[in-house]
Amino acid sequence: MKQELEANLLSPLPVVLVGAMVGGRPNYLVIGYISPFDFGRYVFFSLYKKRYTRIGIQENRTFSVNIPSENLLAEVEICGTKSGRDVDKGTLFETFLGELETAPMIRECHINMECEVAEILDYGQNEGIIGRVIKSYADPECVVDGKLDMRKVHPILWATGGDFNYYRLGERIGEEEDSADQQEADADPEH
Repeated sequence: MKQELEANLLSPLPVVLVGAMVGGRPNYLVIGYISPFDFGRYVFFSLYKKRYTRIGIQENRTFSVNIPSENLLAEVEICGTKSGRDVDKGTLFETFLGELETAPMIRECHINMECEVAEILDYGQNEGIIGRVIKSYADPECVVDGKLDMRKVHPILWATGGDFNYYRLGERIGEEEDSADQQEADADPEH
């Protein structure tokens, strides 16, 4: 028999830093629940209406999605616990702009996406932000044969429906690392 849990168990998810220009300055906040849809052309996340970053998203109708690596955990903690009203979180990172010019992105993050707001849904205390992905960027060292290798990104994963802690990505399964490893495994009689 299964045990019932009061939580969304669609987990773990990558932690992202959503960026927006607020008062002409970049600001970033942590989002633990974000979802791509329409085959990755859009993203969706919920945002508490009192969040400082919301001001910039509302004003500019743009935002960025930045996937931080494990080495940025201290900065992620600051972005998740401090308000942009009190702390200039733009000083934590080197910011760059893309085509939209109002969606600040974090150079230290291996993956960045600039998005324009497609729709904002009202949920009382929260809003559902739907963004159309305009452009995506990745550091070249994370791209192998023209494809993103998430193992090289070292994303921070958030267990949303479990113990609400951070985790790291595990090993790739279902596909061989390289043919030399496969040949060695084929030659091993105990394999």
